[in-house]
Amino acid sequence: MYEKRIIDESLKSYFEDLPAILIEGAKAVGKTETCSHLAKTVFSLDNEATRMLLKGDPEIILREEHPVLLDEWQLLPEIWTFVRHQVDKGLPSGSVLFTGSSIKVNSRIHSGAGRIVRMKMRPYSIEERKMSEEYIRISQLFGLSDTKKISGKTDNKITDYLDEIFKSGFPGIRSKAERTRKLLLSSYTTNIVEHEFSENGFTVKKPESLLAWMKAYAASIGTSTSFQTIIDAAMANNSEAPSRPTANNYREALKILYIIDEVQPFLAIGKLYPNLAKAPKHFMLDPAIALSLLGVSREQLETYKVPKHVGKFNQTLIGQLLESLVYQSLIVYADANDAQLYHFRDAKGTREIDFILQKGNSLILFEVKADPDAKDQYVEHLNWFEDTVNDEFQVTKVLLNTGPYAYTRESDRVHVIPIAMLGV
Repeated sequence: MYEKRIIDESLKSYFEDLPAILIEGAKAVGKTETCSHLAKTVFSLDNEATRMLLKGDPEIILREEHPVLLDEWQLLPEIWTFVRHQVDKGLPSGSVLFTGSSIKVNSRIHSGAGRIVRMKMRPYSIEERKMSEEYIRISQLFGLSDTKKISGKTDNKITDYLDEIFKSGFPGIRSKAERTRKLLLSSYTTNIVEHEFSENGFTVKKPESLLAWMKAYAASIGTSTSFQTIIDAAMANNSEAPSRPTANNYREALKILYIIDEVQPFLAIGKLYPNLAKAPKHFMLDPAIALSLLGVSREQLETYKVPKHVGKFNQTLIGQLLESLVYQSLIVYADANDAQLYHFRDAKGTREIDFILQKGNSLILFEVKADPDAKDQYVEHLNWFEDTVNDEFQVTKVLLNTGPYAYTRESDRVHVIPIAMLGV
């Protein structure tokens, strides 16, 4: 049975007005399953006979029942050009869906800008993981009045969150037995190093160097650690660590492959701009990938006895993983709500907001804590930020934690929400 995804509603809505849409994203996030659910005709281009058919007779796309899904289209790049030309000729709305993980860097194809719209798909969010029976939704928080309060309850505890992180958000992996999941996640990272780079036109002279950098990056998730520090951490733990230019190439390649992502800083504060940190915040496709790279077990994580190569970052690894779980959801929710996702940090590192969702002049500020309590010190930066920008923006403040209750604090109107109850 098809598991509904958050992207479904937006995809269906846009497809009613657009002739062609590309659903892009990393391998195993569910692109093919989602688009197959919508398509009437499916061409799987990882099949050689299908590629030969479409290469010899691309107009079959026009004759078959629409919508037509071209799965793994990047294996026949010229099919993109064919569809783009058909869009120029008046291809009807709801005609063609493309799915694929990436395309070779040296492939000379037109971007499709203005013709083929791109939508990104990611692993399961909190709501798609069905972590709660009720949710406090982003759409609700954006429209929340100054007087309205929230309420709710969940039975999730920190152990349940760790369960979810280790399961991963990959639809085909998370339901497997623990030992099988561990193997599949390890194979996922191995495949990136040994196959995906070369298959997509990237050169890796020293796979050990790439793996060392990926491990150091995995240890930095949820932080704005400088890229030089990440390189230094890789060098400290591996003699094959990359040079700065090589590391930059790895970074760009992994972004193209959708393995890493960066949340940009919120800079739309004129009075503070000179004193703002401009560094992005680092995340991976899924926190389970980071754990697999780091070789961290459940027992090691809970007892803070993580492997030495995690380095100085390991002191807050549970917090980093929870923040990564929240990021994985907020980026999906942002797309669904036509919002933008940022983080905030001043240049001195004395003020920080974990995440900011912006929609017009409305902001939702998020502080993420592994602690189930809602201590005053946890919301100090939220309150300071609101006081700083209240003449420019309408602000909603949220403390995400691992406690059981959703409620609104009387003293400062910070909405306390269990992470498991955060919905779209």
